[in-house]
Amino acid sequence: MLNKNIIQEKEAKLKKLAKIAWDLSLKEFYFPPLNEPRYVFDYKRKEGFYIDPNHKWEITMNLANVPPLKDDEEYIQYFHAILLHEISHYQIIPYDGIIHAKLLHAANKHVHSTHAPLVVNLFADLIIDTKLYKAKPDLMKWEIKKTFEHVAMPDFKSLSRFSKFLFNIYEKLWNIKIYESFTSPETDALANKIKKIILTDFEDDSRWEEKVSKVAYYLKDFLKEEFTIMRGAGAPLKGKSRRKIPGYELEMEIPDDVLEIIDNPLETKNSDKLKKDNEDELRKKAEEFAKNIPYSEFGAPARQSGILIDGNALATWYRGLANNLISIKIYEKKYSGTLPLYPEKWRIGDPIEELDAILTIVTSPIIIPNVTTKKWKHERGVGRVEEKRMPDLLIVLDSSGSMYWNFMEHVKNERGPYHAALVASFAILHQARMKGVKFSVINFSNHAEICEWSKNYHEAENVLLRYQGGGTQLPIKAIKKQVNKAEGNVLIFIITDFGIYNWTRSKQLLLELVQKGHKIVGFFIGSEKIPKNKFKGLLDKVSFYAIKNEKDLIHLVIKEIKKYYS
Repeated sequence: MLNKNIIQEKEAKLKKLAKIAWDLSLKEFYFPPLNEPRYVFDYKRKEGFYIDPNHKWEITMNLANVPPLKDDEEYIQYFHAILLHEISHYQIIPYDGIIHAKLLHAANKHVHSTHAPLVVNLFADLIIDTKLYKAKPDLMKWEIKKTFEHVAMPDFKSLSRFSKFLFNIYEKLWNIKIYESFTSPETDALANKIKKIILTDFEDDSRWEEKVSKVAYYLKDFLKEEFTIMRGAGAPLKGKSRRKIPGYELEMEIPDDVLEIIDNPLETKNSDKLKKDNEDELRKKAEEFAKNIPYSEFGAPARQSGILIDGNALATWYRGLANNLISIKIYEKKYSGTLPLYPEKWRIGDPIEELDAILTIVTSPIIIPNVTTKKWKHERGVGRVEEKRMPDLLIVLDSSGSMYWNFMEHVKNERGPYHAALVASFAILHQARMKGVKFSVINFSNHAEICEWSKNYHEAENVLLRYQGGGTQLPIKAIKKQVNKAEGNVLIFIITDFGIYNWTRSKQLLLELVQKGHKIVGFFIGSEKIPKNKFKGLLDKVSFYAIKNEKDLIHLVIKEIKKYYS
């Protein structure tokens, strides 16, 4: 009972000292909007500081794994150094989800995405600790030596190869001595390379991605040797623990001493993880990240950084490609009443209220009806233009075999006509969404996949992405049915090639819809010109474009929309 009381007293004291250190650390960062850590005593867990996804991604400080120190002041110092490091992950690097995603993407150029978090977390730790060392050299040198003594002594030989490598890098970065000898000449040379990468243009954060890619290149083989990917259940090897790999249903074996030195090196640390009700913000960041990278390089870093929340990576990627390509404003004239243009004679018989007595007297002191009496000539004028509501939007998209699709292709021009059609469709869809109008989608080949009239863009995106690869039958009944369900006039976009089998009956339907006031725009991919004979009687009522080059599709979509509504 006495031992239990002693343990409780010790834990209460450590918690109190940790709180003091937390307040000191917040003050140094000018009180950033971070919640106080959750203090725990988990004697089975090796990490001293970690993010707990089971507690709303709270910062958790495990006070069980603290090295034995001399007095209260030393404990506060130690906690202070650790907390400065951890707060820096949210204030300096990787800061937020999109920076984290970009760094993971840079690492993926040379290591598999299962190892990318290792590279990014190591790079971030080295940047953060070196910044802190420049500001507080005595504190940081003292803290790393205390950590080394706690983890490595007295049995230095049992220290893992990667942990020795870590301490060796810090020696080189800070030009200090922690231990007499850490590594072999091979890993010593590797530490020198990492040091050079980190310290070159150290303050230039625009080079972070380039540097992460270089670090990944040099560490790729070393990481494979030291960190094993585990599939299925099983106990870890002695001296190692398993941790889940972000974005995968896999685990990695990590040396326990590594967990004690740098905590979980697979963890996702950025300020977005700590925010509440930020789904829209994360969605925008995922779309921004998608804009300039191939799909094959998008999903893993977006998911691991925490910005991919929709579940459908392909839809998010296309949304990013299409984002801000189209900005449609539809205007209508609003009359401000009549405006006086010039004076003219007022004659007997004109309305008496039109007679301007002051203008008459100013013109001539003698008032002679029909001669000197005056009135103003008025004309109705336009005072302003106001944005008008878009009509409901129906996208009719051809996913037949001739509209081939290879979204995994790195070269943009090789992704196929369906890729260009999807980018255009996503751009049109999300412009309609921003205007608050309803939309419907028909994806057709051998049969019609339909998204009913809605404002739920997730449903519409899913229908757009259901590539069929069959024959080409324009879905006449489905188009007519969807138009009839609309509350008003409909703007219909048809994106296809010239492989439509049922064109005669389709032409009759389009004429019928135009006569009812609906607007139709057709884009025919892969064609040099529109055959007038085939479309006789229709071309003066609809807008049809031949799209010889798929790259021109977006440009013509924008041009057509602006032509209709400017």
